[in-house]
Amino acid sequence: MTRVLLIRRDNIGDLILTTPLLRALAAQPGWQVDVLVNSYNEAILDGNPDVARVYRYKKLHHRDAGESAWQVISERIRTVLAIRRAGYDIAIVAKEAWDKRPLQWATLSGAKRVVALCDAGRPGHPRITDLVTAPEFGSEHLVERLHRLLAPLGIHSPPGPLRLFADALRVAALRAEYGIDGSVPVYALQLSARKVKQRWPVERLAALARRLAAAGPCQLVILWSPGAADDPRHPGDDDKAAALVAASPGLPLLPIRTTSLAELMAAVQLCDQVITADGGAMHVAAGLGKPVVALFGNSNAAAWAPWSVPHEILQTEERDVNAISVDAVFAAHRRLCGASD
Repeated sequence: MTRVLLIRRDNIGDLILTTPLLRALAAQPGWQVDVLVNSYNEAILDGNPDVARVYRYKKLHHRDAGESAWQVISERIRTVLAIRRAGYDIAIVAKEAWDKRPLQWATLSGAKRVVALCDAGRPGHPRITDLVTAPEFGSEHLVERLHRLLAPLGIHSPPGPLRLFADALRVAALRAEYGIDGSVPVYALQLSARKVKQRWPVERLAALARRLAAAGPCQLVILWSPGAADDPRHPGDDDKAAALVAASPGLPLLPIRTTSLAELMAAVQLCDQVITADGGAMHVAAGLGKPVVALFGNSNAAAWAPWSVPHEILQTEERDVNAISVDAVFAAHRRLCGASD
């Protein structure tokens, strides 16, 4: 058996975009693929048959209420020891370019081979046995870039779709709770974005909701990052969601306050289309095979576009979603629905 440790301890979207690489590795006869993730994105791999074992890394600022820094560090030490005992043949730094933190984990694994990426012309590191050079980041999609890591291993399959698995029981529970029976289309409006220039204002969201409802019977699922805007660990958009509901009386809104990543995945599974800014939720939608209207601000659409699903990308010269009109978003929605302009 060939034992592979893939290291991807980054954001939600980063891990989702790594799932085609996981599929290609797991498809090799006699290969076992384990993954090191962080506690924030761990649920992305729930139910994924390509992964044999998941190791969790928790960042100190993500520790739970009442959990001490020492408890987090102790768990980290236990994880290091478990990885070391596993006896990995290959460690893969699944990142657009290697850096010292994931490389430390690859080194601690004791793997005979360490595979990592870098831009052409950038030096490697003595611990990297298989350094893969790639064009400048942003010139190709991240899924394609990560697939370059397969070449030193003799794997040359093209990247497939993203692989995400919503929990069927959670999906059924939300369907019953919110009365989503499939009799009318269900469109998701996802409100949250980490970057300031990716945040579409409430007034335009409300105007879009009115346009969607006026176009025909539908249900509008409202999704957002829960919590207060000043939460130091995970800033949320409860106030923004409440403002949207208040500005949309009489509309078929279904605000679903998802308190976990697993719940977000279940809620997105219920939808026929997702309208969202670039970010983790956009990749959740693509991972579940949902058509996406994607509003891009100052991020690179070539690298981060929804992968392998029908989508419309909206981005202006200003590289700020505030420059994107309601008309433009509604037109993109209709095109995805197969309607004429």
